Amino acid sequence: MDNTLRTFQEKDAEGVRNLILSILSKEYPFDRSAYSDSDLYKIGETYGGKRESFFVVETGDQIVGTVGIKEDSQAEAILRRLFVDLRHRKKGYGSGLLDQAIDFCRRHGYKKIYFRCTDRMHDAMRLCVKKGFKEAEKLEVGGFNIHKLEFKL
Repeated sequence: MDNTLRTFQEKDAEGVRNLILSILSKEYPFDRSAYSDSDLYKIGETYGGKRESFFVVETGDQIVGTVGIKEDSQAEAILRRLFVDLRHRKKGYGSGLLDQAIDFCRRHGYKKIYFRCTDRMHDAMRLCVKKGFKEAEKLEVGGFNIHKLEFKL
């Protein structure tokens, strides 16, 4: 089955929302309090700024991976919603999404990218570290740690 890494389209909204909410509820049920999910109901608007984007991996007609870039300041972007369906992990989709996001940030003049994740998001954290992200901060919140990873462009 073919897979495509591309920019989000409005027709993807339900698939993106279903993928992310499914992963959050199955893998990170106790972490949900740390993150808002309001962006999942208006992805095009939330990630639609001139220096923002949202990317998906589509296999057949199913969304199996996501990543978003939000402008935090002129020099800094926030990497968000790095998720890959459990059955599609270890196939390079997460790596491709992360490479796409880093390239997007480079082309749009950012100097740093930040990614926040919890201890339980070990696959995403490991991938980011493998790609060159470094831990900039760690904060304990309600029994778990939130890590702030930084990538210098």
